[in-house]
Amino acid sequence: MSKFFLVVPPGIEDQTFKELKLFLPTSQINLDHGPGDEALELEGDLELLYKLNLWLRTPNRILMRLDSFYANHFAELEKKANKIPWENFLDRKSSIQIRTTCKKSKLYHSDAVSQRIHQSIETRIGARVKLIKTTVDENQPTNVQLIVVRLVNDRVTVSLDSSGLPLYQRGYRQEINIAPLRENLAAALLLSSGWTHEQPLIDPFCGSGTIPIEASLMARQIPPAYQRSFAFENWDNFNKSLLSQLRIQAKELSKSGPGAFIQASDRDAGAIQISANNAHRAGSSEWIEWKQQAVSAIEPPQPNGWIITNPPYGGRVSSGTDLRNLYAQLGNVLRKKFFGWEILFLTNDAELAHQTRLTLQPGIQFSNGGIPVKAYYSKITS
Repeated sequence: MSKFFLVVPPGIEDQTFKELKLFLPTSQINLDHGPGDEALELEGDLELLYKLNLWLRTPNRILMRLDSFYANHFAELEKKANKIPWENFLDRKSSIQIRTTCKKSKLYHSDAVSQRIHQSIETRIGARVKLIKTTVDENQPTNVQLIVVRLVNDRVTVSLDSSGLPLYQRGYRQEINIAPLRENLAAALLLSSGWTHEQPLIDPFCGSGTIPIEASLMARQIPPAYQRSFAFENWDNFNKSLLSQLRIQAKELSKSGPGAFIQASDRDAGAIQISANNAHRAGSSEWIEWKQQAVSAIEPPQPNGWIITNPPYGGRVSSGTDLRNLYAQLGNVLRKKFFGWEILFLTNDAELAHQTRLTLQPGIQFSNGGIPVKAYYSKITS
């Protein structure tokens, strides 16, 4: 059994916990924050690790803990790092990146710690291993193995990233509009709502199409990472047949039908084209109705349903007056046409939210593109 740590955007941990309960009993999930930005800890085997990477919609990445030990001088660090079985995961053909952070520890020079970890890898493998010193970014190929080292109060934790590219990179969103919502944040927004996969869903500000696409994947039970590869596929202990079997099982579990009426609209024709192209890559284009229209033109297809959306806010339009009018218009349309429906929308400005003149309840909060945002919920009753 190995320890896994799920790196989750702050604010959406509860939604990741909901997802994890589909795979594990609650008693096996540790909600305590680890050092750094890990939010959830659990134990399992390689099959569980593969499943989590394939199915979870909200984490950024999944780390596997290789070791944890005390060290307050370099000789001790070197001795203990040399005991890590690096050869189970890496070989002389591997390329690595080492991300080290040091807090409240006698070993405070992160570059020197990274150097010792690199040396320990080469000692175990018995060959030179290429170290890439550039910053890890969203376009990092999966054949570069990311090693995460953290020192807190002289406690060293060494982890290996199993995901490669961040898990929110599903592979479908190759075109984006202004201020897009990341895929895992859109999934968290959907999971935080009361939307069931049978209810109709409308996004009247679809932008790049992320919310309706993620909703379609959920409704049809399609794994978000079905089309992508992972860093663990380059580990020496990678079980190719097991991953293939899990992909086959996932395909058998998926639904061929839409599961729900989903409509995506935007007043900008370019946004609709971008969204439709992204949906095509996700295999969802035929399950989403696309409309170029203003928010004033939306109509309820059924007596009850959900509007889940990410309207413009902040610097996404030219003036504050435009934004206030837009939110007021949204509220007017909902009160006039959508009695009995529910809405969940994001904004970074409580004043804008209340321009809708709806009775609002605060919801999930997180950072979107560096902007702190909050979800607001309302049941349309008048």
